[in-house]
Amino acid sequence: MAKKQLKTAKKSEFITVFHYIGIFLTALSTLLLEFTLTRILSVSLWYNFAFMIISIALLGFGISGVALYSFKFLKKLPVHIILSGLSVFYGISVILCFILMNQIPFDPFSLLSDSKQLFFLPLYYILITIPFIFAGLIISVLLTRFKSEVSKLYFTDLVGAGLACFVFVFLMPVFEGNGMIVLVSFFAFIAAFFFSFKENKKIAVFSVILLALSSNYLIKKDTRLEISVTPNKQFINLLYERPDLKLLTEWNAFSKVDVMIDEDDPVDGYKLYIGIIDAGNSTTNIPYVKTLPPETMPADASNLAFVTKDSADNVYIIGSAGGGEILTSVYHNAKKVTGVEINVILNDLITNKLSYWTGPLIKGNKNVEIITDDARSVLNGRDEKYDVIISAHTISLSAVSSGAMSMVENYILTKEAVTEYINKLTDNGVLFISRPETQVPKLITTLRAGESKLGMQSDNFGEKVFVFRRKPHEGTFESTKSYLAGVVYKKDGFTQPEIIEMRDLADILGIEILYDRISFEESIYKKLSESKDIEPVINSISEELNLDLRPATDNRPFFDNNIGFGNLTVQNMKEVFAQDEKAILALKDKPVAETTLIVLFIQVVIIAGIFLLFPFLFKRKDEKGNKIIFDRKLILYFAFLGLGYIMLQISMMQKFTLFLGQPVYTMLTVISTMLIASGLGSKFSVKFSGDVKNKLLLVFSLIAIFALFIGLAGPEIFYALSGLGIEFRIIISVLMIFPLGFFLGMPFPVGISKISENNNNMVPICWSVNGFFSVTGTVIAVILAMITGFKIVFLLTAIFYISAYLLIKSKRILNN
Repeated sequence: MAKKQLKTAKKSEFITVFHYIGIFLTALSTLLLEFTLTRILSVSLWYNFAFMIISIALLGFGISGVALYSFKFLKKLPVHIILSGLSVFYGISVILCFILMNQIPFDPFSLLSDSKQLFFLPLYYILITIPFIFAGLIISVLLTRFKSEVSKLYFTDLVGAGLACFVFVFLMPVFEGNGMIVLVSFFAFIAAFFFSFKENKKIAVFSVILLALSSNYLIKKDTRLEISVTPNKQFINLLYERPDLKLLTEWNAFSKVDVMIDEDDPVDGYKLYIGIIDAGNSTTNIPYVKTLPPETMPADASNLAFVTKDSADNVYIIGSAGGGEILTSVYHNAKKVTGVEINVILNDLITNKLSYWTGPLIKGNKNVEIITDDARSVLNGRDEKYDVIISAHTISLSAVSSGAMSMVENYILTKEAVTEYINKLTDNGVLFISRPETQVPKLITTLRAGESKLGMQSDNFGEKVFVFRRKPHEGTFESTKSYLAGVVYKKDGFTQPEIIEMRDLADILGIEILYDRISFEESIYKKLSESKDIEPVINSISEELNLDLRPATDNRPFFDNNIGFGNLTVQNMKEVFAQDEKAILALKDKPVAETTLIVLFIQVVIIAGIFLLFPFLFKRKDEKGNKIIFDRKLILYFAFLGLGYIMLQISMMQKFTLFLGQPVYTMLTVISTMLIASGLGSKFSVKFSGDVKNKLLLVFSLIAIFALFIGLAGPEIFYALSGLGIEFRIIISVLMIFPLGFFLGMPFPVGISKISENNNNMVPICWSVNGFFSVTGTVIAVILAMITGFKIVFLLTAIFYISAYLLIKSKRILNN
């Protein structure tokens, strides 16, 4: 076996193929753990807090650098002992910390109403962080002990992380959330085996024993590794009390779906199963259909879309979910119904596994087509016009729907999306959109912006909309605002007889009219619908109601966040964390995302500052008594790299979500391509020799150029090519991402190589600084995107990398 001798302060040590296998398994399992915990927290808490896993993982890695710097014994122990020992602790901590965190009754939205939550929050953080500290230490030790091989080690690290995406996507449905935790521990113990196999057979045997013992957790994993769900999620907690109501549970890479029996007597004659997504982040009704045509009208607000249609030739459903809107469409004699749902589990349930329940509605019905894909991509790829387009309460399944990498809403209700819907309607077509009542004003401004973009006359907009809501239930979370409201838009406008017919149907359905063309009562909806100059009205109402009514765009796709950072107050921030049992159903008119991000940012700055930066402020000498030389340029250089890389990754996940549609494809394509390409780039970074300064300028310039190209030109390319098949969209995405990822892999090992052999203490310092700014960068990226849009984030990343070049250009690259 080929070996390379490396000199250390203690003795000669050798890097072997086992070290590469170990770092590969560690990197693979670490990213696998990050993905898995993001999914699990979306289930156990609310999707908003699943976002914190990204910061916690990076924090753990940063702390590992501090530990390596602070604890002398880590530098003195033989490398095989420290690496195998850390891997064992890593594997044990994954399972142990998971068990302990699920014993903590943590409820993030009761921080102000329950004082115990202030203690539970940091404890929860610590338990999640511990495994990432051990994993980070393994990689830090390898990079420090074998610094001359840093490019190859970094390459192996990134390839392992890149392949974790494939492992997660394919194994999550098999092992499910808690089973994936066990799988991560498997990889850790296998890494310990390889680290110790040659030098210490006892540790290798011990690793195998631990692997066998941990496998027992796969037996009855739902009991032994139970996922504790916040009590605010009422449906899933009902299943804990009544397990007899539960039919099945399935996981995939971006959701968990439970199906339960609804015991309530149906008001319309259709019994229901209820699909519960992520333990209650959203739900969907799955109707029991015996015969076609349906015998009775479903009690669904989407009936309003068909009042003006005796028979709709072509219906398009955005987010067909459990099939409720399909049933409504079939009841109204729709000749062709296309249901597009991004969650393959839901489509498989209504088409196959629950076909005995949905009956002839889906399976064998030639008039109904079910597609698993992004609704906009499918719509733009078809040269068809539709009589009716329905988007019924299309709330994101979770805010980490694109592989758990950021806190973003989807692209279903951006200005560009609504423009496409209007354009795809026939001349007298109808668009039905339902949302929580607090978001209806923004929905109206978005519809008006869509018409304006198409050059349509806006003087008669008020004649085209019918605004409704389900009457709020007294004594419930709804209070004065309804969770079910929306707009029916008719492209050529409603006639007065049609409005009267709409009112009659609304009365039958128990729906209240908020505005239509014959309304006389003054309201916000009347002002927004009938004003010829909409901008002054938007500004006036936004200021009066403390809301952000600007339409969401593909550049700022945050439709649900209707408060905005500019409208935050101490009072509305307090309300977010004092919900008690009202849960997320009461949060749709609160600044949930904004408050969460601010709190998270403050937390990560304080915690990361204490653990990552504070230890270096007072230590001026190393263990030998030599003065530590702090290279300020290198420190700032790694700060820019930390900010730039993570902000680019988060922004690219969102941009390519628009193009690729399905979260699984986005995760596999963006993260895998970026990490593997970066790994190859790091390996080629050793080629820097001779006229290095010009080569560095080329690398950093290309990073800035590619980042700006994807951020600024990417949306236009995506729109032009969105009609292509998914396989071609993936190929195009890889071709766009790979060059950027390749060059992004070079700056980090280049920076490490510039650290003098006589000042090795700078390695953990730079690692920690990079970790601190990566941690804070995850939150900064989303905050900036919500305020300014993702294009500005791409621009800033280009500036960061150019700034990094200016700091590094004068330093000599060591030829080891």
